[in-house]
Amino acid sequence: MLKDPEYDIVIIGAGIIGSALANELSERFDIKIAIIEKESSIGYHASSRNSGVIHSGFYYKPNSLKAVLCVEGNQQLNQYCKRRDIPVKRTGTLVVGKDDEEREHLEFLLERSKNNNVQDVRIINRQELMKVEPYSTGKFALYSPMGSIVDSKRLVQSIGRDAKENGVDILLNQKVRNINRKTNEIVINTVTKTVSTKFLINCAGVYADNIAKMTGLELNYQIIPFRGEYFELPKNKSHMVNSMIYPVPDPNLPFLGIHLTKTIDGRVIVGPNAVLAPGKEAYRNLDVNVSELGKILSYRGFWRMLINNRKRVEEEFIQSLMKTKLLDKVRNLLPNIELNELIRSYSGIRAQLVDDNGELVDDLVVKEHDDSIHILNAVSPGMTCSIPFANYIIDSYLNKLNFKEK
Repeated sequence: MLKDPEYDIVIIGAGIIGSALANELSERFDIKIAIIEKESSIGYHASSRNSGVIHSGFYYKPNSLKAVLCVEGNQQLNQYCKRRDIPVKRTGTLVVGKDDEEREHLEFLLERSKNNNVQDVRIINRQELMKVEPYSTGKFALYSPMGSIVDSKRLVQSIGRDAKENGVDILLNQKVRNINRKTNEIVINTVTKTVSTKFLINCAGVYADNIAKMTGLELNYQIIPFRGEYFELPKNKSHMVNSMIYPVPDPNLPFLGIHLTKTIDGRVIVGPNAVLAPGKEAYRNLDVNVSELGKILSYRGFWRMLINNRKRVEEEFIQSLMKTKLLDKVRNLLPNIELNELIRSYSGIRAQLVDDNGELVDDLVVKEHDDSIHILNAVSPGMTCSIPFANYIIDSYLNKLNFKEK
């Protein structure tokens, strides 16, 4: 007689998406769930190494998953944080412009915000801008009062803790070695455990493509790591920023550019840039992973992406090496900053999905494969979207499993 699998669902990855999925599943269904995480804590990588921004949703292509879920997520995350006494603040978001071309793009973003049902977005003049950010440059700005800041590490750990209290097993320090799909179960072998499940959800972030391939899923994508480096302003300059100040973004790229953020604890962080990284956890230039770098360099989509974006890739790399280049970007937003006032802080990794044609995939991507689903592109605004995205996954892909509801 065949033994039943140990779990109904196993989630690989305890970042914000995996934790939110586990929590929502455990709230809604009477099933056995586990999260497998290779690190020693929840939210160790991208989920806590970011800007801590809850986006309002005006950037994203109308009707995309990002656009729909970001607006919902902004409300739901703010409500969640208030219920759990996690400090959160609606500081507002400014995208500052200086010339007619940038004004035209802000008008485009304003129209997009209306299509995305983002509340109260408007273009403000220099006088109004000075009331919000008196030290900022810019003749005008797009202003969205719904933009918020939060302690992202505290947020993801709270959601993970909720899931655990709901009965979810969180298996830490368990790097996945291999995955074997059998007739009525999936067997996951980690460094010290063998775990069986009826269904697998891959939320492994920058390693999601690796996990997908372990299950036998063929992909026409690969995740390319981009390092985002952050700097801080000294405490005596923290009064110069009150909200979030962004440049007008390049409409052809999924990156929002170097921006200034007043954090929930009163610091001002600068960044991130978007530097091609020589490994999936290459938080510094010298953190080269030879095996991972080899896989990146052998992927044809990488070279096509490089050709399509050569100038921008070169600029980001030079900017990473030469802080004077970064200073130029900062002074476009906040002029009274000196080179020695850009203090190097932390770095994160953006798990950017690239397709075989070299295109930087912009929207959230979910791939279904028999008894598993794979979240392949949950980059920014992934944190903002996390709760409604979890419910989207459940309603769109998991209801067919006919789990018993609570």
